[in-house]
Amino acid sequence: MEESFSTRPIAGRWIALDFRPTRPVTFLGPALAALCGVIASGGLNWRGQSLLFVILALLLCDALLGAWRALWFGSELRAALERASLRTSAWSDFDDYATSRLARLRSQIRRRIAFVRRVIWPLIDSEILGMFFAGILGLALAAVLGPIAVALTILAMVFALIEGRIGTTRGAGLRAIVEITIPWMIASSAFGYFTFWSFAFALVFTLIYRGLLGIAQGQGQWLKWINLLSLLAIGMLIVSNAIIGAAIVALGLIAQLLWQIHFRLDRNGRGYAQRVQFYILVAMLIAAFSLWF
Repeated sequence: MEESFSTRPIAGRWIALDFRPTRPVTFLGPALAALCGVIASGGLNWRGQSLLFVILALLLCDALLGAWRALWFGSELRAALERASLRTSAWSDFDDYATSRLARLRSQIRRRIAFVRRVIWPLIDSEILGMFFAGILGLALAAVLGPIAVALTILAMVFALIEGRIGTTRGAGLRAIVEITIPWMIASSAFGYFTFWSFAFALVFTLIYRGLLGIAQGQGQWLKWINLLSLLAIGMLIVSNAIIGAAIVALGLIAQLLWQIHFRLDRNGRGYAQRVQFYILVAMLIAAFSLWF
């Protein structure tokens, strides 16, 4: 929460970190994807370094990359950037009125002072500093986890910026990659084990997650794709000899089909996504554990 100028302390800390849960732990997201990536890697043990890597992966994928995306979606920052682009395009028009060298020099000085006062300073006093620190901390944690984690972190940041430019509806696929695929891969790469089956499961659940986002936005056509992808996940579990896990996921799919009857009556996509994501959460954990053992 932002503070007004009159309520800000006159001295004290410069950087404020606000860590708090934004939703129940039973909801899907990057934290769960990172945990599944750790489990699927098969390299998890209960030693200090292994547990430290788990904590760092969760902080990176959920807290810091989530903060980067949330701050970029802040209206003040994006409005300031739009003002910056508009004023930059108006520079040439501003110079047309200056004829002499001295007049042009004075015009350039006034222009730069106005640009700093109206554009740069609002940017400094907005979310851009938060993005800067979130990005620096994220890259620092990624460097501890390995070079692959660094590359994936940069990719996630770029995808989040693109999503903010094209909108949440068109960018839902990018959000699914940032919140499921990339956290899964970062966590797996941190433990040095990444298999084809792990990537396949990550891709399947990314598409399911994309479907849930679409349903929450009123795109009911994603229901059939979620059902087909869930059947694919069950088949993959059977092929990997996780018969009991496949049976549990199948029961979860039956529960989802029953909730779909309710969805077709009230057309509440957001409510449906909140109700059924627990079954997908369980399916992700089962898939991860099937690769661990």
